Amino acid sequence: MKTRILPLVVGLILATASGASWSADPSPIDPLRAATLKLIEALVEQGILTREKADALIKEASQPSPAPVAATPAPANAATANGTASPGEVRVPYVPQFVRDQLKEEIRQDLLAQAKQDGWAPPGSVPDWVRTLKWEGDLRIRFENDAFASGNAPAVNPLATNNNRALTLLNTTETTDRERVRARAGFTADIDDETSAGFRLATGSATDPLSENQTLGNYETRYTVAVDRAYLQFRPYPGFSATFGRFANPLVATDLVWAPDLSFDGIALKYSRDLGQGTRPFILMMASPVQEIDLGSANKYLFSTQGGIQQNWGQDTNATIALGYYRYTGIEGVVSPLGTSLYEYTAPAFTQKGNTYYNISSDPTRPLLGLASAYRLADLTATLDTVVNGPYHAILTADYVKNLGFDEAAVSARVGQNVQPKTVGYLVRGVFGDPELKARNDWQLSLTYKHVERDAVLDAFTDPDFHLGGTDAKGYVFGASYGLAKNTWATLRYFSTDSINGPPLSIDQIQFDLNTRF
Repeated sequence: MKTRILPLVVGLILATASGASWSADPSPIDPLRAATLKLIEALVEQGILTREKADALIKEASQPSPAPVAATPAPANAATANGTASPGEVRVPYVPQFVRDQLKEEIRQDLLAQAKQDGWAPPGSVPDWVRTLKWEGDLRIRFENDAFASGNAPAVNPLATNNNRALTLLNTTETTDRERVRARAGFTADIDDETSAGFRLATGSATDPLSENQTLGNYETRYTVAVDRAYLQFRPYPGFSATFGRFANPLVATDLVWAPDLSFDGIALKYSRDLGQGTRPFILMMASPVQEIDLGSANKYLFSTQGGIQQNWGQDTNATIALGYYRYTGIEGVVSPLGTSLYEYTAPAFTQKGNTYYNISSDPTRPLLGLASAYRLADLTATLDTVVNGPYHAILTADYVKNLGFDEAAVSARVGQNVQPKTVGYLVRGVFGDPELKARNDWQLSLTYKHVERDAVLDAFTDPDFHLGGTDAKGYVFGASYGLAKNTWATLRYFSTDSINGPPLSIDQIQFDLNTRF
């Protein structure tokens, strides 16, 4: 450190001294000159400066200083007899070139050392798109209590039955408590003005598309983490986007049809246009592979089309209305010929409960449940969001869905008895308070009523919390959230649900969540 301070001291003294001419005539500057010469000699004696460097210092400092630069013109007699500047005159000190070079080199070395210590990236070593990375994540800790009414009837568990190839029942009578964790982390990157990519990891079962919850109590085994999103998006011109891979739900939707944590595979094309005065219509088309079958032509797909309009009235009120049509292909189960397993692939790879199922196995001792109905859903969704008091919003949401693919005759023939169409679902939700919980003391209240009949939607993809998942359910959900700190909040939800047409099944649920996002 001394070798870096002393040249700076020398430079400053020489710069000060060089502000006036070093002449042979005695003047007040002579003591400063003498002190500088002594300091130079001392540096030579200490081995910090060589004799050649010292002689160069003395020679350069003895050169006449640059002419002073005057802030304002000064009279010819403005300078005083001792050579000092008169009022209004500014003298520019002269710093020797070798001192400037040495200072610049030492500053550069200091910066390089600091960069190495702190892990700075050298210029040009990191691609520009890396600098656009936007990281995000969230963590939720949940306590859940599921209480079943004593009069509930037994109910078949379709997924467990298919996995076990034996009739398996759901728990419909024993109250359960669960502690669960959900953790997610990912990023988006703007490759350029027209291209972006996204990637996210999440906890949860690799075989459950709906829930990213990890239930605690598995003998302290580590959690499963899987790729939840991985997509590439192109925006070749304003208003149009094409997204490929695995991405968040791009539809205007509620949990009546789609689970909140559900992501989609495939391709989504969206176009919207600003018509002025706050009006923006849009259209979206999506093709999603649901299940790939080795036979290729038997693959199951979801084709979605949705059109709608967004309308803003100033900054206080906005509304969205959208009409969607969702068509599944290859989703119905087909009975295998006797003694074969030819069509067992038509059984769903994932289910919850509620839809109409029938046995498609040719072996009566090894049941396999397939869907009895086709699913072609017409879905109308509307949301109104308005400011009612300062920062507080009132948000009203309504959703209506009908399965147009239900054929009563075909379903009844497959099941072997008359099956009445139960194909309508609807939801009404009111929310009041802060639209997002970002700070301490933010709050929000909500009340939801939901009615989803047996075959109104595919039970595999609807909300897994309401009625513990699936269809043939109606009831209320009350929610209250409160901000504990920045981006940290608590949520309490109470569910009270019953079956609509199926065997009696009443469930009261309590969920208490601690949430944070970063």
